[in-house]
Amino acid sequence: MSRGVHTTDATIIDFCAHIHPDDPPETEFFNQFMDDDIGEPVYRDLDTYVRHYEEAGLDGAVLSQPYYMGHEDVDRTRHANDVLLEGIDGRENYYGLASIPTAAGGEAAAAEFERCLEAGYHGGALETRSDGIEPHHEAVEPIFEVAEEYDAPILVHPKLNDSLSPDALDDTWLLNATFGREVALAASIAKVVHTGVLDRHPDLNLVYHHNGGNIAGMLGRAQLMLEKFPPQKWADRKGEPLGGQVKDFDSFQAQLEDRIYIDTAGFYAYHNVLRSALMQFPTSQLLFGTDFPFEARTPKDFEDYVTLIERETGTPDSERILGGNALDLLANVD
Repeated sequence: MSRGVHTTDATIIDFCAHIHPDDPPETEFFNQFMDDDIGEPVYRDLDTYVRHYEEAGLDGAVLSQPYYMGHEDVDRTRHANDVLLEGIDGRENYYGLASIPTAAGGEAAAAEFERCLEAGYHGGALETRSDGIEPHHEAVEPIFEVAEEYDAPILVHPKLNDSLSPDALDDTWLLNATFGREVALAASIAKVVHTGVLDRHPDLNLVYHHNGGNIAGMLGRAQLMLEKFPPQKWADRKGEPLGGQVKDFDSFQAQLEDRIYIDTAGFYAYHNVLRSALMQFPTSQLLFGTDFPFEARTPKDFEDYVTLIERETGTPDSERILGGNALDLLANVD
């Protein structure tokens, strides 16, 4: 795909792409699957990775390592973070999101995140749930404090193989992969809003993967329930608000649209998903993402994503989504 296909000369940065340059054995199944499908080890080889982006006409990417997000082993996570940072060093328009070892405990995870930002990382990444810890839990507060101090965004990624629970949605029929991850993302947004995380951290920037689980398509349902059962009714139910608190719909919607960022990955460039997001979110909150190499894999796949954004928005908006918003969000960027 040549850049001439596009109507804009804007810098195109894929905010949500994944790689494991140290190739952990636990990801062998996914590595082999993608090696066979793509024909080369793009998931772990940065040189091959960059060549694919050049062939697709993209300028660069923000890279993260899903396996280590939320990991309980700080030493393994530290090593993986160092390998990725070394790999992108000197590569123009390639940025890194440090894996945050949430399951190791809030203080230890925050310390590793801060170490990475001091070393030159551009943000961090954690899971919707790691060893029972979710972004709205108190244990994550030290991590968010570091993010605010360094003005660094945090990607919230679904837990790959156990997004909800095996009792709710396992992968017998690919239910977790198809639906569970999206429910976990949308639910995490709701919990972060309702529990006041964004109130306590006014400078925190959270980016939710996969269009936030397509949360824009669920807002009608959220409005129905939050207007039918407003905060005072929850309080009347058992004498206190369910889960501690719940915001009314107007407050929920305001924080969703003003404070939460979402990327465009997760739905294979389906028009209706992007249109729903554009109808609900200001373009300042949307980031171009393809989930490469899990989702977009060929030059045509990338072209479909970029062209869709250009066709659905005007030039200033498409430039923001395709790269401008990412560059504004990332830490340690001149």
